[in-house]
Amino acid sequence: MTSRANRSCGSYVARAVPSAGAVYPYEFAVLVMENGVPTAFRIDADRRICARLAVGARVTAALDTSMLAIPEDGGTLVVTLTRPWLSMRKYGDRGYLYTQLDAGHAAGNLVLAAAGRGAPGALRLRFPRESLSGLLEAGENCREIHSAILVPAGSADESWTRWTVHDSTDRELRGPTWRSWLESTCWDSLAGWPEHSGSPALQAVPAPLARIRTDRQLPGGQGRLGDPSEWSELIGTRVSSKAFTGEPVSAAAVWRAVSALSTPLETDLPDASPLSATLVLRSTTEPEQDGVYRLHTGERRPGRLPSTDEVARACMQQRALAGAAAVLLLHVPRTSLAGAVAMLAYPLYPLGIVLGWPVWLLAVAQVAVGAGITFWGVMWATSVQTQVPGEVLNRVHAYEVAGSVGMFPVGSALAGPAVGAFGTDRVLQVGIVVALLTAAALLVARPTRTLGRVPNRA
Repeated sequence: MTSRANRSCGSYVARAVPSAGAVYPYEFAVLVMENGVPTAFRIDADRRICARLAVGARVTAALDTSMLAIPEDGGTLVVTLTRPWLSMRKYGDRGYLYTQLDAGHAAGNLVLAAAGRGAPGALRLRFPRESLSGLLEAGENCREIHSAILVPAGSADESWTRWTVHDSTDRELRGPTWRSWLESTCWDSLAGWPEHSGSPALQAVPAPLARIRTDRQLPGGQGRLGDPSEWSELIGTRVSSKAFTGEPVSAAAVWRAVSALSTPLETDLPDASPLSATLVLRSTTEPEQDGVYRLHTGERRPGRLPSTDEVARACMQQRALAGAAAVLLLHVPRTSLAGAVAMLAYPLYPLGIVLGWPVWLLAVAQVAVGAGITFWGVMWATSVQTQVPGEVLNRVHAYEVAGSVGMFPVGSALAGPAVGAFGTDRVLQVGIVVALLTAAALLVARPTRTLGRVPNRA
């Protein structure tokens, strides 16, 4: 479960899964059918210890609530749990982000390792976590459920033998759970952070992580990750970014590595909105190939290459990455952000009146205002319909109408007295400032900037 890196000396003492600060802030749990009974185990892969946590009806109920199931015919459900404290005590708040990245690397390794053993699994990220978290005693131990992987039965070797199994289903025999007060304080600080997406579960289907469109022919027809039977060995070749030499690499090698993004893996991520990707080639052995490429269209963008300082800033000040020969950026669709930008057109018309624009220019401004409001309206309605749970949708819509549409007559009633007291220009100027501040507040608000698109909801 924690693949070992294959070094040139032939030893397998280092982990192939990257981790910020080498803290590995995650653990695993496994749910299987033991003698025909659904059973949950907590796994300590380094010490080869399995602790049986729950059996029978409790496990079945948690799986049903989470909309998950143990694969039939000897399969298993592998759950990755994060322990944010391990990373946050070293990196502060950004350690929470590192925790998610590290857990994502671990889950990706598990999917590839399972496929390499002839048991391709399905990565699940969109499912209710509360019931399963209680079963695995995650919250009380300062853990979060990151993902679940459904792995069918596959071949095994001697590396899976010599494990010790403990029965820990009786909590009274285990005694109270010990929690460090520092870790507890860190965990309590996460209470107000956004939780995992509550979007409805999607069917897991094979799909690439990102769309790549390029006319480049890779040497020998090689592309993607190649034969799955070789993935286990391929995983072992990963090294830390601190091992980068800074020497130029061939453009063909970079494109071959990038093609891995088009390898279809079975996940429940929405195929309707795959990630977009941008590749920056900075120091290849063929300088004429250096440039910025949009991978979903294959086009090369004009302009200069980013400096080493700019690369470091883009990588959260990781100076070890400043000399990277190539940088790959993944982009998530942000519908709410686009709508907020469109709202910046709203104050154009009153601004034109204050500045005394000619009629034709006022007409252009009015068209721009109408287009911006229309686009914002579509983005707003789409976000409300897809992000708000159906059982409270009517209530949220009622609040929105009362707070926005319902204020129109109030504003109209106050406009006349305000103009009489302060003058037309002053009232329009205040309206312009308020409109700009409102749009700016939307752009500054983190939930607006991070709200992603949700696929079609039944």
